[in-house]
Amino acid sequence: MVFENIEQKEAVMRAALIEVNGYRFYKRLADRVEDYGTRDALLSLARDEKKHLEIIERKFFPEAGFSEDQITDEELVIEEHVEKSGAADIFTRRIDVNALLKCMDTTRKALILALDTERNSVKYFDELAGKAESKEAKDIYLNLVDEERRHVALIEGLIAALPPSA
Repeated sequence: MVFENIEQKEAVMRAALIEVNGYRFYKRLADRVEDYGTRDALLSLARDEKKHLEIIERKFFPEAGFSEDQITDEELVIEEHVEKSGAADIFTRRIDVNALLKCMDTTRKALILALDTERNSVKYFDELAGKAESKEAKDIYLNLVDEERRHVALIEGLIAALPPSA
């Protein structure tokens, strides 16, 4: 896809970064959780985020090159622009997920953070859908909105099911 301007490219990069960070967060959080049901739910969320990333890369930005280990110069430039604009939130920046999870001393705190980021993702993809120039792009973003809303409901259920000490 050819982007008309840096804002379009930035929007897609931010969308992809949300999914990359979400995948890493849920995958590593699942490794910390002892309850098998919660672990399965978190691994399902991780798979969803990876699927979302693949959709974004395949349609919008196959040259983005997002992976677990590789960071391109272009990603760093866009990330710097996002941070300078003051528009970044926890999952729209490159983060050290392991360090973040060390700060989350309970599963409840980690899930509350996840809930907040999923709600932010709903808003972000909804805004992108409103700005999309093609019906195809709008449909993709609206599909992501629906998926992220399902994530919100799933995480709310996980939090409600936790024992008070978790």
